[in-house]
Amino acid sequence: MLATGLCLGLLSAPVAVVAQNLGAPVILSPYRSLHGADNRPRRLPHAGVDFGGPVGSPVLAAADGTVSRIIEWPMGCGLGVLLEHRRFKRWTAYCHLQGVAVRRGQSVTRGEQIGMVGTSGGTFNAPHVHLEVCTFACSSHSDGDLTGTEDPLEATDGCFEAGRAYPADRFVLTFPVACSPSVRGQ
Repeated sequence: MLATGLCLGLLSAPVAVVAQNLGAPVILSPYRSLHGADNRPRRLPHAGVDFGGPVGSPVLAAADGTVSRIIEWPMGCGLGVLLEHRRFKRWTAYCHLQGVAVRRGQSVTRGEQIGMVGTSGGTFNAPHVHLEVCTFACSSHSDGDLTGTEDPLEATDGCFEAGRAYPADRFVLTFPVACSPSVRGQ
């Protein structure tokens, strides 16, 4: 369940937070937001969701897939990973990583570490992972270009839980960063 709130004292613009899940990841910039992860204004809508996290913390595959590409785009996505989810004709891009833990062509499972949260691609003072869902093999979009993108939160079923069975008949994601133990199972 998503709600809009204010983080008083730090940010003056609305940010998305997960209601009643205090240990859920912090969303710094939702899909179509006009504010960046660092709360600076954007001129055009955001094409993904930015999840905050400490530099070096694990970035997790949000669904089973195959590593389609390792992204290196210094002033855009930065260092990133593109996963293909062939059965659902979807791709997920994970951007602004400090490092990657996978190689091209590798199969990954939901919840597997694929990289580390970072600040690559010009996100110097706001460590996060940008998650983007595309209907084609994207490497992340520039702000304002929403062509073939979808809001990742519309397909998200919360925190990754090892051993849980996720629906196989539709495209379902989990958060790309770990949740606090108090949130699991909610």
